[in-house]
Amino acid sequence: MEKNIKNQEYQEFQYDLTDKSWQEKTMTFKISQSKIITQTPKVSVVIANYNNAPYLSKMMDSLVNQTLGIENLQVMFIDDKSTDNSIEVVKPYIDKYPNIEIYQLDENTGGAHGPRNVGLLNARGEYLVILDADDWYDENALAYLSQLMDESGDDFAVSGIVQSIDGKLSLKSRPYFIDGEFRNRSIQELSAEFYGWLGPQGIMIRRELVTTHNLHFVNQRVADDVTFFYEALQFSQTITQGKEMTTYLNRDADNLSLSKAINRNFMISWFRALSYINETFPDDTSKERFLSRRLEWLLYDFCVRRDIGYKFGKARIQDFKAQLDQYIGKLNFDPSKYFRSDLRKLTWQYLNEKDAASVYRFINLHSVRYVLNKKLGLVTREGDTFYFPQLSKKFPKVRLNAHAVAKNFTDHQLDLEVYSYKPLVGFEIRSIMDPYASRIRLSYHQLSENQFQVTLPQDYDDKKTIFVAVFDDYSEVGVKDFRKIITKHSAK
Repeated sequence: MEKNIKNQEYQEFQYDLTDKSWQEKTMTFKISQSKIITQTPKVSVVIANYNNAPYLSKMMDSLVNQTLGIENLQVMFIDDKSTDNSIEVVKPYIDKYPNIEIYQLDENTGGAHGPRNVGLLNARGEYLVILDADDWYDENALAYLSQLMDESGDDFAVSGIVQSIDGKLSLKSRPYFIDGEFRNRSIQELSAEFYGWLGPQGIMIRRELVTTHNLHFVNQRVADDVTFFYEALQFSQTITQGKEMTTYLNRDADNLSLSKAINRNFMISWFRALSYINETFPDDTSKERFLSRRLEWLLYDFCVRRDIGYKFGKARIQDFKAQLDQYIGKLNFDPSKYFRSDLRKLTWQYLNEKDAASVYRFINLHSVRYVLNKKLGLVTREGDTFYFPQLSKKFPKVRLNAHAVAKNFTDHQLDLEVYSYKPLVGFEIRSIMDPYASRIRLSYHQLSENQFQVTLPQDYDDKKTIFVAVFDDYSEVGVKDFRKIITKHSAK
């Protein structure tokens, strides 16, 4: 793609950080607000909403009950012309609490970027957070994050995010939580996995950073938030990390519809965003890891997955490669060295060395391998390396990320074998109902290269607890035959 064509797109979608015309294009609105409004709040909370009525009470309750105090907040509920009763749900909070502001846009903007930009232009707090309307905070979240930033002086802070699907909790961005607490941490030290998220959840930034650098959300439905927060990271250069869970990400909504929204326009929007970042910011470790992680994610969506809104086939793979070449072009580094699995590394290699038909056949074969492994437990073993079932010698073998199997359990000592090309960090147990607040690292002895003995607690209850092996890239794996070994021992 010619540079001038890309520049036209950057202008059309309002990427340019030297251009303030996006402020003039921000939608007009009507505003309703509490009788008492603090002019210098500690934290401004920007909430973009469109038809989230069922979730709004939980979200609003999490804000008005913050330990930081509602008197120290600016709660900005910005409605993008909802057709449900969202406004009726939020309006009672105006009468009951101070510092609630409802912005009703005069026209629908078609995405979260529009309401969020209204929020940026009207925020008054020292710090700024962006909260999705169906998510919610831990009650101590804003006090905790703002205190961390007060102490560190950083412009950017992150802390733990919990994903909730029908009440089942899982960790969304592992580095935010697992890395522990840091002050003034250089963004060049952040792992590639850190950049696997960068959505609005779990992040607080200094508002002055936004105004100084003309930060705003680009005018497209996807990649607007990640672009915004990566730019904020680059201007911050150092960040603060917390060790507490602060944010709950709601995924109760129809996940099938979320998958179907991953379509061709989604792909083009992401390539445009990555292209702008690649051309705007200097080459450094942070940018390399960010681009690598995001390219891996796109590669998985558009070369491997079948359940998205862009039909799987040779044409899709060919289109992906064409857009990759046009928007990103030749990189001066190999992004696949940061990829998290053999499948993705090999797919990237095939994409660059083979035609779309070869990639298509390789992925089709692997889909069969995957089912045979996951459903039937079939593997191919060569020495101490485990692979998905080979099936065909025309295509390369694909290593399992890890293979762990329990062997014996006596006197609270679990003997097991672990095979992986990734360095093992250790073993953990967690409560099924509260998997991360209850996270416990277990003591163990390494008996040989692949054999380990782990000490389980005296009161270990397999019905209430998860046991996993953890690796240095934040990945983890369950242990084959673990439950059978534990149950057999308990029955004696």
